[in-house]
Amino acid sequence: MNVDIAFLAFALVAWLPFRFCRPAVAAAIVFFAGWVFLPVGHYAPGSAQATFPFWITGLAVPSDMLLTKAWVAPVAALLGAAAFDSAALRRCRPRWIDLPMVAWCAWPIVQAMLQSLATDAVASPSGMLASLYVAGCWGAPWLLGRLYFASPEGLRLLAMAMTGSALACLPFSLVEGVAGPMLYNRAYELHPMREDGIERYIGFRPLGFFEDGNQFGIWIALCALAAVWLAVVGRHARFAKRWRVAAVVVVAMAVAAQSLGALLMLATGAAFLSLCRFLRPRGTAVALLVVLVLGGTVYVSGVVPIMRIGRDTEIGREVVEALRSVGRGSFAWRISQDQKLLADARQNMVIGSATWDWWRPKDTRPWALSMLLLGQFGLVGLTLAMGSLLWPALLVAWRAPRASGWRPDGVQMMVATVIVLAALDALLNAFFFFPAIVAAGALAGSAVAVVHAGGEIVVMPESAA
Repeated sequence: MNVDIAFLAFALVAWLPFRFCRPAVAAAIVFFAGWVFLPVGHYAPGSAQATFPFWITGLAVPSDMLLTKAWVAPVAALLGAAAFDSAALRRCRPRWIDLPMVAWCAWPIVQAMLQSLATDAVASPSGMLASLYVAGCWGAPWLLGRLYFASPEGLRLLAMAMTGSALACLPFSLVEGVAGPMLYNRAYELHPMREDGIERYIGFRPLGFFEDGNQFGIWIALCALAAVWLAVVGRHARFAKRWRVAAVVVVAMAVAAQSLGALLMLATGAAFLSLCRFLRPRGTAVALLVVLVLGGTVYVSGVVPIMRIGRDTEIGREVVEALRSVGRGSFAWRISQDQKLLADARQNMVIGSATWDWWRPKDTRPWALSMLLLGQFGLVGLTLAMGSLLWPALLVAWRAPRASGWRPDGVQMMVATVIVLAALDALLNAFFFFPAIVAAGALAGSAVAVVHAGGEIVVMPESAA
């Protein structure tokens, strides 16, 4: 099927769920169905024939591919909401917590103006197109979260939708786990990343209709965390057995995908939700923020010569060889690609290059979304993009009591954990877990006003703000 026809057909039928389901369920169906089944987009000519098309940056940043599933799926869901549930849009009021996301969507326009004044250079893509793309890929999912998933019931619905999206991948997981990636090729066209890291210890890692096998791995793993949470907290609910079966299936899919980093994140998230019973989450949140800021500063500054340590020191060579011996050589390779381009990224450190392929002269690109954001949009863009995700999650962690996350009223902490894990994955992976943006918008909607009372920070729900 032609990619344009697939997008058009999806846009034409996206209203059907809104006709027969309540708006929140319809929005979830449209968003997740678009992500699971739509083609990625129009790849550049020759991409599918290349041995390794390194120039494919991923859908989280504007590039030469602007009509993508990351844009079509959330925009179609938002248009359905506007047509069938306009009252929800009228009720939604901008709040201070929306400012980072609004600023991130507008930043490409501001950046292009600043660069034009300073150097007469032209942004690529143009500031207007880049801003429109970011608004669809980031702003629209955020708004969907604000509209429909901000309440505890809405957050549970989001967890159910994540679980459902993973279960929808089961058929092609079974086929491609044995035969290798093939469905995208037959449904649409040759997938350029069909050979990228597909061979696993046993069989193959599925690709389905995702951007890359890495994205499939993190998608299933984080959805597995939501599925396990639903099974644990709903063990006495009406459909408890169904959720237990769903959790077993999705966890098995995550294990079968054999993405070690994704499985490590699943285990880390599950452990953190358990440790919340003993450690107040605000301490962990602050420590994580400090580590991210300091670690990112050291990494970007190049103070620690990571490549030279790995190449020229005995312990560095042993670490690299150990990673290769267990089939994890890609980890060291990704870091090496980022390190090659640090100097280029630092040339326009604050506002960025406003050019999507700023890395092209080196004939390679960074493999981390964080580095791609830094080089294209500078520290300002990187801070706005990641800050819009992490700020709502940090607010939840700050006000959460010392209590296990494996309880019905721990749904905010579970969703916040998913967001943080997705952001951590972006440190080494360009192919992003987009439901994290919906989740961040949902948490923002459930905590839109912060007031100080007796020295304590109290977060009020939107209905009370």
